[in-house]
Amino acid sequence: MARSGGPTVGLDIGSKYIKVAEVVPSRNGVAVRALGMAPTPPGALEAGVIVDAKLLGDAIKKLLKEAGVGTRSCVSSVSGSGALVVRVIEVPKMSDSELAETMKWEVERHVPFAANEVIMDFQAIQRTDDDPDAQNMEVLLAVAQQDMVDKHVEALFAAGLQPRSIDVEPLAASRCLVELGPDPWGKKTVVVVNIGASITDIGIFRDGVLSFPRTLPLAGDAMTSSIMSQTGLEADAAEDLKLQHAAVLMGRAPAAPAPQASVAGASDFGFVDFSSGDDSGLDLAAPTLGEPEPAPVPVATPMGDPTTVQVFGAIAPTLGDLLSEIRRSIEYYRGRSSDGHIDQVLLCGGSARIKDLDKFLAGELGVPTQIADVFKFAPVSAKSVTPDYLETIGPSFAVAVGLGARDMVAAPASAAPSGRGKRKK
Repeated sequence: MARSGGPTVGLDIGSKYIKVAEVVPSRNGVAVRALGMAPTPPGALEAGVIVDAKLLGDAIKKLLKEAGVGTRSCVSSVSGSGALVVRVIEVPKMSDSELAETMKWEVERHVPFAANEVIMDFQAIQRTDDDPDAQNMEVLLAVAQQDMVDKHVEALFAAGLQPRSIDVEPLAASRCLVELGPDPWGKKTVVVVNIGASITDIGIFRDGVLSFPRTLPLAGDAMTSSIMSQTGLEADAAEDLKLQHAAVLMGRAPAAPAPQASVAGASDFGFVDFSSGDDSGLDLAAPTLGEPEPAPVPVATPMGDPTTVQVFGAIAPTLGDLLSEIRRSIEYYRGRSSDGHIDQVLLCGGSARIKDLDKFLAGELGVPTQIADVFKFAPVSAKSVTPDYLETIGPSFAVAVGLGARDMVAAPASAAPSGRGKRKK
């Protein structure tokens, strides 16, 4: 493991909470010297994109002080399905110089939003089992709207931070869960499911390298909205009820199939915009996928705490939809992979803490599933936090810890140099 990076603040700006983790090199890898979480100020973000940099910057500065974070060097992440695309694409095999030129035009094919200027980053993916005679190669492509990045950097400066890098959430989460430690999952195929407030990121990593990314606008907020609809509670009260009583009461029953999205000629899978009917470029006609199955919805038994049963009844349809989309993502990957074997599903994000969600997914997917132990290989040295508190908040910190560890983790030896640049459209 490389330890070239010094103490770094990993900053994860979520739609509901801001998370910070001060990560430092340690004898056994990395450690978390300080961490903290605070609500994201209302009005600071819209659809995951910063709209009030000063308001957000002040909130971050306050959180850093309260958490006892002294480092100012920062690695942060951007998200927001309306302004960011992360995809693994396939192009004809070519040299690095040819690839740099080709990617300027590939952006036109893969960006689903209109923008006067975008920022692009890409990296050729080379695996140990690649066929040397293969005609094509895989490339990881990330494209963000220039305005989104500018607002993000403005907020960092307002918080008094010194931005070192801007990353994307799926890569940061995998860095924490897959790359840290004595190779716990690095040589396996792992599905990382990060269930946040407004979105769920699904990343399938083979041999530590991203093979398949997907973002769903389906997460904790959808469950809270369902609770509000069924109980008549306001948003804050419904959120509290979810946090205290949300659980999967095991069992299942068929639900009506979700409407199929209309995809016109798309063959690559990456960006998701359900509102426009674009299902990430997922080719629903692909023979490897078949027709999507009805979403299995867990059903409550008559026994149990009445409030838990009520909350479960409200969130069950969302859980069923989430399961269906995870299953479709895995099946799509299997249809395009020579092996297709999945070793493990790791859950992170605030909504991963729903009781027995891991057991439910494991039973339905037929794949071992567990809540990720975020601090297993990034122990927390801060004396101000208790083990019980760390266990509660742990799943929410995968991205923040992965961001902080960015320059302390060796890049896979098979990774080719990346290319960066702006493209005005």
